Amino acid sequence: MDIRPDHARNMRLVGHSDQGGRGDGVQLMVNRGHAYVGHMFSKGFSIIDVRDPANPRTVNYIEAPFNTWNIHLQTHEDLLLVVNAKDMFASEIFQDERAYYKGALGKKVGTAEPAGGSARDWTAGMSVYDISRPSVPRLIGFLPVEGGGVHRIWYTGGRWAYLSVLLDGFTDYIFMTVDMTDATEPREAGRFWLPGMNLAAGETPANQLARGVPVVESGNEAAADLAHPETRAGPGLLDRRHELDLVDPGGERVSGGREGPDDVDDDGVSRRHRRSVGPGDDADLHRG
Repeated sequence: MDIRPDHARNMRLVGHSDQGGRGDGVQLMVNRGHAYVGHMFSKGFSIIDVRDPANPRTVNYIEAPFNTWNIHLQTHEDLLLVVNAKDMFASEIFQDERAYYKGALGKKVGTAEPAGGSARDWTAGMSVYDISRPSVPRLIGFLPVEGGGVHRIWYTGGRWAYLSVLLDGFTDYIFMTVDMTDATEPREAGRFWLPGMNLAAGETPANQLARGVPVVESGNEAAADLAHPETRAGPGLLDRRHELDLVDPGGERVSGGREGPDDVDDDGVSRRHRRSVGPGDDADLHRG
């Protein structure tokens, strides 16, 4: 196949793969001469032998469970970690893709509030494969979760894996640490979320605004304290900077605020959010 780039500088195309006819690759990880590609619409994931870059060969395809996607994955040495989550884009509500990126995802999927909607016909969790034989992954472990499923994984080897996961009772994806000491039995070690995300615990979203006042969010960053092994099982807020501009219909800025390290108490709870929920309401606000 002769593929010519529209623009190229100091790079040249040396090979191409149609991924076994499944061109909808999302995340790709290369490990020991093999590329592992997660699919969004073809479901499952593919394995491509790229040891000869000019002639990549699709050597395997692992199908996802029913109504489940495996869009993201991570590799390290002999391990492959793969997400399992509800196939969002198969749902009628997300046929307009823009709906996926607006509002509280958990409410749209139906996992934020007590079950009572459609049946849970998808697989939610993280699969662990042995890839000592790169083209033939062997499932050796699985971490199940209750909810929409796992969305992202970060794993560079060792004891800890880091996930974003949509759980029952939460408005959106939260952060989870997973203990990989025994790869055949991965287990949840800790979780972290921002105040207002845990509807099941009676939390309400922070920064409740008057209806009709548009919000322009100019920055929202949070860093979890994961410097030491003991904090990974109970991550807390190390630093949070948040700037929120309220703009009236005429475009004039009404108010704004910023939070930094000095605005966070010793237990990791933002003082501004503590004031918003009241004394004594935040004991387990964002630690599981």
